[in-house]
Amino acid sequence: MILVTGTTGFLGSYVAKELIRKGESVRGVKRAGSRFDLLGDYAGKIEWVEADLLDVTTLEVALEGIEKIYHCAGVFSPAHSERETALLTHAEGTANLFNIALDKNVKKVLHVSSTIALGLPLNDATMDENYYSPADKLRFDYFKGKRYAELEAWRAQAEGLDVVIVNPGGLIGAGYWNHQPLNIFQLVHNGLKFYTEGSNGFLDVRDAATVMVQLMEGDTNGERYILISENISLQNLMNLIADALKVERPRYKVTKWMSALAWRYEYLRSLLMNSSPNFTGDDMRIARIAFAYSNAKVINTTQFKFRPLTQSVNEAAEAYLESVRTGKDFGVFL
Repeated sequence: MILVTGTTGFLGSYVAKELIRKGESVRGVKRAGSRFDLLGDYAGKIEWVEADLLDVTTLEVALEGIEKIYHCAGVFSPAHSERETALLTHAEGTANLFNIALDKNVKKVLHVSSTIALGLPLNDATMDENYYSPADKLRFDYFKGKRYAELEAWRAQAEGLDVVIVNPGGLIGAGYWNHQPLNIFQLVHNGLKFYTEGSNGFLDVRDAATVMVQLMEGDTNGERYILISENISLQNLMNLIADALKVERPRYKVTKWMSALAWRYEYLRSLLMNSSPNFTGDDMRIARIAFAYSNAKVINTTQFKFRPLTQSVNEAAEAYLESVRTGKDFGVFL
């Protein structure tokens, strides 16, 4: 039996579907009131358990009889009120999961981190799996949470658990359109006029799921892998999205002072509307940084061929427009 945390989320749902297609028995972690939209008919093929990473008792039940774990769960919320919960979930929650996995003799765990855990690029470096910017550069909450969670994964590996870590870049695909990172399709479709000067690595969510399963089925232990298809400027990414959606491209570059005003305005708007902001100060600062990553290690290890980013954007845009036509807040690749 394989456990997938974050099963109803963006990446976790695609991992669960990939495993089921390969004939595996999957146990999924959910919370009361979880939606199964991204799983479709696959939801009925999953053994469900309600559990919380911060509740050891429920985790012990979830891990009973489990041989392998895909740890896809995480909290990415722009809401200031949820920042402490996010940090706890990534650090303490991951520690809880690995401690119980060690206790129950789980054979192997794949831990989903993020490229952001590698830190900020120094001297325009193209980052690979050996790169770690100094701890004093940990300026962003999501950065901190992912770095702390990785440390727990390495600690468990040192204590005898087989662990593989993946660091995906920005995921492109069909999912909940009002959640990051997919809300960029919604923003561009609604007439976003501004772009930022940064860059980052991106990949198709389906490719992420497939290569994760491939890594878990191999004999890899104690290794990390950066998962990206391409590095691209955020301006060019937004242009690809705009063209795929057949809307006007964003035309105006966001300067430093404009970004400072923008995130403060968005914060006030979210307070007045009693909703989560579309972006935060951290988001705006990160969006002005030129991140670049190497995917050579995962390609050399697996011989995997990632979809071109243009294909991923076009197919995600088609799914988004179909969601608009049908009045749904999500899209899905089954």
